[in-house]
Amino acid sequence: MTARVVGRARPHTVCLLTSRENLTADRVVLALRKRPVKVLRLDLADFPHRARLDATLDPRGRWRGTVQLGERVVRLEEIGSLWWWHPGKAEPAAPGLGVEEARWAWRETTASVTGVLASLDCLHVNHPSATHAAQSKPAVLALAPHCGLSVPPTWIGNEPAGAVTFARQADEVVGKPVTSPRLATLTQTQAFFTTPVPVCRLDASVATMTHQLQHRVPKAFEVRVTVVGRRLFPVRINAHSAAAREDYRADYDNLSYQSVSVPEEVESGLLTLMKRLELHYASSDFIVDKRGQWQLVDLNPAGQHRWAEAQLPGLDIADALASLLIAPGPPTPVPYG
Repeated sequence: MTARVVGRARPHTVCLLTSRENLTADRVVLALRKRPVKVLRLDLADFPHRARLDATLDPRGRWRGTVQLGERVVRLEEIGSLWWWHPGKAEPAAPGLGVEEARWAWRETTASVTGVLASLDCLHVNHPSATHAAQSKPAVLALAPHCGLSVPPTWIGNEPAGAVTFARQADEVVGKPVTSPRLATLTQTQAFFTTPVPVCRLDASVATMTHQLQHRVPKAFEVRVTVVGRRLFPVRINAHSAAAREDYRADYDNLSYQSVSVPEEVESGLLTLMKRLELHYASSDFIVDKRGQWQLVDLNPAGQHRWAEAQLPGLDIADALASLLIAPGPPTPVPYG
């Protein structure tokens, strides 16, 4: 992947690409309205019923034109920063479309709108290509030690003998998904959180799909660290049930939260990892073991943070995001696949 580097001055307009019902985005909009900047809140679900895109590629390879939402018209050249935050889905407008035709129209609209917006010479938080790369947990875990962070010993595969060999190298191992822990069917939603895996269960069934195993870390507590630019917002998570001690997402009712300081070497490593991944925002999860060592177990380039603000109101991550989106900054790479 190559990149064109462009400068970034104070933006004329901050564009938020997010769903209309997103409460986290509501807080960022309120923070932006306290600042001398124009705000355009846009959603893929606005296309094509409520929004129109009119973009022409000029000889210099820059998209020129407008995006219109209702009566509001904003020139693409005026967008100085773009926050990509869980937008909805485009809704094809043509009546009488069959199922496959509607899906094709949805794919075309989504690819067109996001493709043009992702090509704009502005700050992207985060650029879709950077988000996509950072969503690969195997890649992030492999990169983290090169940035000075510790990660638990990890195995990924579908070879039963390899799984058994790895498991026997530790007192206990846990299994966890590489992608989303939630599996939705027509009738129910199941969650697959971090789960202890005894060696006796690592039989021939391992070969039916790939699995991720990690040596179990003797956990003292966990920490969620939200990074905005170069600012860190850590929250210590204390578990008070067996399920929560395995994976805090499994039992939110038995958690408590408090402020915590991030060790200097962990902060440096995390900021280095963010730079290597070309991210301006991410939520990272650390396990702190009983010796006080911090081990990175997850990084989400679009991780939710509103719950952290609710538990520790002094964090004010929304205000930090607003400041990031309007501040002059260093050159921003515009990637091309």
